[in-house]
Amino acid sequence: MVKYYVLGAVIATLLAIFIPSLIAAILFGWIAFSLGIVSFAYIFNFPSLFRKREDGSIPFYIRWAFIPFLIGAGAYNHFARKYDKVPPIQQIDDNLFLACRLFSKDIEQMKENGLTAILDVTAEFDGLDWTAYQLDLAYLNIPVLDHTSPTEDQLNTAINWIDQQIDSGRKVVVHCALGRGRSVLTMAAYLLAKDSTLSVIDALNKIQSVRSTARLNKGQMRALKKIKQGGRLQLNRSLVLIANPVAGGGKWQIEKNDVLARLNPYFRVKVLETSKERNGSVMAEKAISQGANIVVACGGDGTIAEVAHACIDRDVTLGVIPLGTANALSQVIHGYYSKLVPISHACDVIVEGKTMRMDTAQCNDRLMLLVAAAGFEEQMISAADREQKDAGGQMAYLRGLWEAISQNEVQELKVTFDDEEPVTITTPSFVVANAAPTTTALAQGGDEPDMTDGKLDITWLQPQEQADQQFLSLAELVFSSQDTKKQSDRLEHRQVEKVTIEFSEPADYALDGEILKDRKITINIKPSSLNIFGYQPDE
Repeated sequence: MVKYYVLGAVIATLLAIFIPSLIAAILFGWIAFSLGIVSFAYIFNFPSLFRKREDGSIPFYIRWAFIPFLIGAGAYNHFARKYDKVPPIQQIDDNLFLACRLFSKDIEQMKENGLTAILDVTAEFDGLDWTAYQLDLAYLNIPVLDHTSPTEDQLNTAINWIDQQIDSGRKVVVHCALGRGRSVLTMAAYLLAKDSTLSVIDALNKIQSVRSTARLNKGQMRALKKIKQGGRLQLNRSLVLIANPVAGGGKWQIEKNDVLARLNPYFRVKVLETSKERNGSVMAEKAISQGANIVVACGGDGTIAEVAHACIDRDVTLGVIPLGTANALSQVIHGYYSKLVPISHACDVIVEGKTMRMDTAQCNDRLMLLVAAAGFEEQMISAADREQKDAGGQMAYLRGLWEAISQNEVQELKVTFDDEEPVTITTPSFVVANAAPTTTALAQGGDEPDMTDGKLDITWLQPQEQADQQFLSLAELVFSSQDTKKQSDRLEHRQVEKVTIEFSEPADYALDGEILKDRKITINIKPSSLNIFGYQPDE
């Protein structure tokens, strides 16, 4: 379809330029703009350009821009529906119906058929304002451009949602614009997932035996065959959620209903809560031994580390919902939006299903996901006790960091990088990072640590006589470019696979937010050892 939209945009642009009438020029300019952005959506396979909301509505400012396109598409669909050889809604299987775009006049037929769940696979059209009719309808939109295919993640979300609705006693109608392509592909995927003995042709024949106009284009057929042959259509996804009820001062009780409301439509969720007797590792081990392959840690970085420990080097995917004070790992794996709406965005990432292989590290006999540190970082964490964190959030850490830099104490460390000869380093701050957000300033001696590069990032500060000089060092870490940091005489940075740190006597150090004490610590990187829901660093 894109070539027609591009051609239409070019013609409208030429008319807007050369037509003598100002009103006509504005009209054709509007048409050119509308078809141009639709072409962009197709070229880059970007259905979310329409900004369709969860309730099926498209914002007015978006709809206004697309009006010329929508008028044309709406007119064609109205004509095609009026002269269609098949009814708007047809039953394909038990509790499963296929339809074209639904209007208010279809509500009576929906009531007659007992339809109470709608899967809308259009990106370009508003759904009905179902709340206006006071119907108890479940609704899900999977935005897909006309004549294109849903992604693998979209298909798995769609078919599991259908299955969840049917299991709960609802009848489901799947619709696109005309009930011929996108909706047919989605329904065929569901039939294939329900019955692995079916071939793609078998599933399509079953649909076409009822709805004769159902058909897939070559690209859609290719996409369906590929995902079927790859065995990647997965029904009955279950999820074990392990929550720490005291994390973040008791956030779980406040956020529990919202978290479950976001996850329940897509997974069969089992909730386990940690206690003094049973920590996250114990609960995750039990869940995995009982067959769980998706385990979600809901709590602070400590709870997440406990659950992650059971998932290392196993065919299990870890999800993270941040309820702690710093939530450092969530900021790393979930990206920018995690800072704005951390809990809802974390749920969206899990539902979306995008995963990556993350490095972890072993610090003596303990798992390290983020950072091990001596000096300022350890002093900062030690200064922020539970009561202060509950009351002040991250301000408790900032106060602790200020106090640590103000004291400006140094340590003498014997450090061995990889298999090199040991060196003596005198420093007020020594940080070893596997992954760390930009807010963990003391770990930013180079670029932001990459949790997929198979390397540990080590940053340490040179001693300064005055505390205010160390505040300047901190400013360089936060605001300077990597090249500037390389030239600095205040900062040092190395990337290694292994590091050993020896103190002159047993000393406190921080490991992923927890304070421990040892005379010697050895940290080894474990590349790609944890499968986790999240985004690659360059995404």
